[in-house]
Amino acid sequence: MKYFGTDGIRSTFDSGFLTDKFAFALGKAVGKFIEIKNLKPKKILLAKDTRPSGEILLNAFYSGLSECKISGISAGIIPTPALALCISKKNFAMGVMVTASHNPVHDNGFKFFNSNGNKLQNSDEEIIEGLIEIKNGFLSNNTFLETTNSAKDLYFNHLVKNFPKGILKGKKIVADLANGATKETTPRILSDMGAKVVSINTGNGKINEFVGSEYPSVLSDEVKLHSADFGIAHDGDGDRVIFCDSEGRIIKGDKILGLLAIHEKKQGRLPSNSIVATIHSNSGLQHSLKKYGITLHSSSVGDRFVAQKLKEIDTTLGGESSGHIIANNIAPSGDGLLTALLISRVLYESAGSLFELAEQISLWPCKEGSFFVKEKIPLDSCYSLKKGLEDANRILNKDGRILLRYSGTEPKIRLLVEAIESTVVEEIFTEIAKIIEDEL
Repeated sequence: MKYFGTDGIRSTFDSGFLTDKFAFALGKAVGKFIEIKNLKPKKILLAKDTRPSGEILLNAFYSGLSECKISGISAGIIPTPALALCISKKNFAMGVMVTASHNPVHDNGFKFFNSNGNKLQNSDEEIIEGLIEIKNGFLSNNTFLETTNSAKDLYFNHLVKNFPKGILKGKKIVADLANGATKETTPRILSDMGAKVVSINTGNGKINEFVGSEYPSVLSDEVKLHSADFGIAHDGDGDRVIFCDSEGRIIKGDKILGLLAIHEKKQGRLPSNSIVATIHSNSGLQHSLKKYGITLHSSSVGDRFVAQKLKEIDTTLGGESSGHIIANNIAPSGDGLLTALLISRVLYESAGSLFELAEQISLWPCKEGSFFVKEKIPLDSCYSLKKGLEDANRILNKDGRILLRYSGTEPKIRLLVEAIESTVVEEIFTEIAKIIEDEL
């Protein structure tokens, strides 16, 4: 598709296709989609993160939507998972979040949710994209039929009721809010659970600019500075989270998913003793979980594919190595704050420290990186790269793997190399990276 990627629409604002005119055309296309699908009621919930371009895109989108006689309700600045939860609990045809997630401030985009709070299917995105007609002019309409502050309260009340009161009593937590959409919700809920919260990057700087989940060293330094029990770092829209322990050691997303799986199984809260992870997750996660009688099912990269696989195998816990964790028995979508509360419950119900519990998962040595590309040419058409991958796979045999894929949201190609021996990882990564830089 031209506009949709692995997680909605995302691009640089006002450079290329992502303009107010495009947002207007997109809003009109979504309105037509609601009519074609006969979705009821003719009402959608809208929200945004803290990017300056968010208000422009939101208003233009609503202008297009209103031309189709579809009403829009603005929830203002809230995390993406709060929007998804509110849609699932209230009566909306759809939900639309204006965000570019962990991307830099100059980017923006749109995430789409159905009435159950789940990401749209590919087939629905294809219909919407086919309905987009960009024209030179549009009528701006800056007045929403209705605004609401209830989404934040609904989100707060729902999360709080799903966990024991006071599970964070006596704990000090550093929360890096990435100057993003979690600036109100995360401190409020963690404090209500009993924690002393040290909030950093609360909105005075640019969203995601050298802060948040993409820059965990910032969190690590602050945890050590404040002698905190642990720290969490969100991305811009709050659907992912990164952890570090009291010593400032970053706990990888695969370890977080793994320790949650082990604990939930012990507590009898893991249906069919199964979880879902993506093909990007470390091979060591699957091998470690086998020892505890837990089966790992793989999905494609992207939290919507994790959510689909969870429904398919009828279990409740899944996630990505990037820090997207879904617990669909509590909420319909990936939620960084919910993940922080799940980890808090593990610590509340267990004797070990966060680091000790994470050590139950032994990850294979790996190295990953992203490389900018001018265009996303088919990888099979690049002879040097194809041969390099074949040679590397012969070396690895069954003792490792290479994952090379284009990003669905950025002009990048992502490379991951895993092996039992770290020296092999370094050699293969260096060789493939050189080919990528020379050829792509």
